[in-house]
Amino acid sequence: MNTRTELSSQPGLSIFLQTPPEADPGRSYAQALGAIESAERLGYETAWIAEAHFAPIGLPSALAFLSAAAQRTTRIRLGTAVVPLVFDHPIRLAETAAVADFLSGGRIEFGVGKSNGGGFSTSAFAAFRLDESDKDALYDTTLAALKEALHGVIDGGEKALHVYPPPGALLTRVWQATATGTNAAAIGRAGDGLLLHRLAFEGETGPVQAALVDRYLDALPAGAEPRIGVSRSVLPAASRADALALVRSDFAKNPVQYTGFGAASPEEYLQRSNVYYGTVDEIAERLGDDEAVARSTDYLFSIPLPNESAEFGDGLRAIAEELYPRLPLGAEATHRAGSSTLRAAV
Repeated sequence: MNTRTELSSQPGLSIFLQTPPEADPGRSYAQALGAIESAERLGYETAWIAEAHFAPIGLPSALAFLSAAAQRTTRIRLGTAVVPLVFDHPIRLAETAAVADFLSGGRIEFGVGKSNGGGFSTSAFAAFRLDESDKDALYDTTLAALKEALHGVIDGGEKALHVYPPPGALLTRVWQATATGTNAAAIGRAGDGLLLHRLAFEGETGPVQAALVDRYLDALPAGAEPRIGVSRSVLPAASRADALALVRSDFAKNPVQYTGFGAASPEEYLQRSNVYYGTVDEIAERLGDDEAVARSTDYLFSIPLPNESAEFGDGLRAIAEELYPRLPLGAEATHRAGSSTLRAAV
């Protein structure tokens, strides 16, 4: 008998997961699947998963993984954060996304992007025999063809071809990741969702990304509902010292996972990767001062610890039960719930 208690969905609350390239892929994937199941029980609205090729993220096909996650969950939405479009054929990708969406009962949130810079994706461009300097043009061409395919009908020359299974409303659940104002405006004009990284390299993250949100909202068609997902890495603990101790322990065990930021120490990693850590009160205060968080519709929280660790599970619970209610989306959801209860009583 299943006796688990599952909380109701909390609007805009998301977990963002990465799968390290371990010697045993099955172990890494099983841990991430377990984390998604836990997130669903805790009321997270969406679980996002990172995809990359030949990089410190061991998942080259997020949609395949989410098809498996769909079979182990019933409510939580499942997002790709993000599929780097330049490495896929747009029609084939549309078909794969349609299958995943069908298997999930329409729960896929389709996040796409160009690829990570700073040398992160250089090996993938080399492997796919692509020129990294052409990534902007490649992305624009692939995105246009993908969206055409997601309409469900493709020009087959002598006859129209229908994508199977039908993509349905998947086109309305496309999100694009960016770090530039020009792209943010283009995403707004398209009416797509906007995904923002956990840090900005051009300055203080909150103000830099708030400016991107402005460009996005200014370009959004009248009447269109904004979708703004902001990624933030948080590590709640009994104190800042306790949080730092957790990272120090994992840093010693898995130093390769921290090399992407060029960090020589746990302290440097936390600073460079913009991790908000410490007590829930301290994290809530920092997030409350974050201009981009204040204007977002979705919080994509990552926890910089192994997915299978007890401390990761503790963080997952603390975010849902203690941190989220103190943030704008959580406070608004609580207010709506209270108002509904009051109306029902009357």
